[in-house]
Amino acid sequence: MPEITTWFPERAFGKQSETRTVVPLQTQQSAVSYLLSIVKDTYGVRALIGPESSGKTTVIDRFRSLLRRDIAVAMTDGAGQTSEQLLTNILKQFGYQAELESADDLLKMVNVFAVQQTRVVQPPVIIVENLERMRPAALRTLCLLAGITFQGQYALRIVVTGTIDSRKLLDLSSMKALADRIESIYELEPLTPHESMLYLHGRLEACDVNQPDSILPIDVCDRMHELSGGNPGQLCRIARGTLQQAVSFPATLVDIEKSHTVAQKKRSKPKLIVSQNGDVVAEYELSDKKITIGRSSLADIQIQDERVSKFHALLLLYSDALVIADLNSANGTSVNSRLVKSTLLRSDDILAISSFRLKVVNAPEGAEDHIGVDQGDTSRMKTLDDMRQSKSDATLYVVRDTTLDKSS
Repeated sequence: MPEITTWFPERAFGKQSETRTVVPLQTQQSAVSYLLSIVKDTYGVRALIGPESSGKTTVIDRFRSLLRRDIAVAMTDGAGQTSEQLLTNILKQFGYQAELESADDLLKMVNVFAVQQTRVVQPPVIIVENLERMRPAALRTLCLLAGITFQGQYALRIVVTGTIDSRKLLDLSSMKALADRIESIYELEPLTPHESMLYLHGRLEACDVNQPDSILPIDVCDRMHELSGGNPGQLCRIARGTLQQAVSFPATLVDIEKSHTVAQKKRSKPKLIVSQNGDVVAEYELSDKKITIGRSSLADIQIQDERVSKFHALLLLYSDALVIADLNSANGTSVNSRLVKSTLLRSDDILAISSFRLKVVNAPEGAEDHIGVDQGDTSRMKTLDDMRQSKSDATLYVVRDTTLDKSS
């Protein structure tokens, strides 16, 4: 067998290969069919959800490639965008170089274009990624887009993608204009052990490996599936690390465990990066078990804003979880546009405290569901270990949103 070289793991499983190495998976093929039905559907809104690295981008790319060429398509990442940025990005992809500053004027331009296209060709398609990470004002704008009609029919087809939090977001009354147009939500399912093996071997075959089991035997693929939970992105990361750790073919279970240990040691600590007016004002590496956030000089993380309580919120850091608890603050604490009393923080969560925005990356692995937290932290939450599930690394950033006070 040839020696393992430094380029091989990256070529087969690195990020650079993700856009050109596509392995057919049943759940993704079904998702593409679900999205394609948007063209003839009267309501014309689709929601695709799944964990990070579950293949949503692959599905969207395939969906776009199969649309008729005369259908106008605009795709944008909704994370952190203002209403003006969201609309400007959409118009730019529709061929308009808008120089307007008003969201109302930009919305009128989208309205005119959508009606023109609906009258002559076909309603345009707008794809918005990371729904759960959108600002409240941008979410309202998306709902306004969903309400554009021409002669009794909707003038825009809309596809939104996101994590499981997107489902919760669509249940809010403020999202009714968009949610009412969704007949069903498609959730990408984890790969089965057999599908995981086919996926791993398929990527090897795309790199001209004729006998992929001579690189990744079945027992190794099964262990990778177990560690990844059937998540395609996680599978790639584990396979890449394993092949980098191995010294010969085929890779072994020992190689996987060594790689897993190395990855755990390299794991970065959670961070909190605070910014205002678009500028980063402070960066905190979270290491203490309890971290207070507030206006007081005694708070561990100080936010000098009169709308922030002296002791506004509390962060609780465990080995497998990062939890935020609002300390009965006057103006509340929001996570992903929803006011919370306490909740476990996950990768890419966005916190809002007054006009500040905080995004989570490198959060410890933890539970999906909301858990209660006693402010005195007198006991460890028993449900934490019970609800634990695999998730990707995350870090914490902050993005300013000047519309918060108007919308909260």
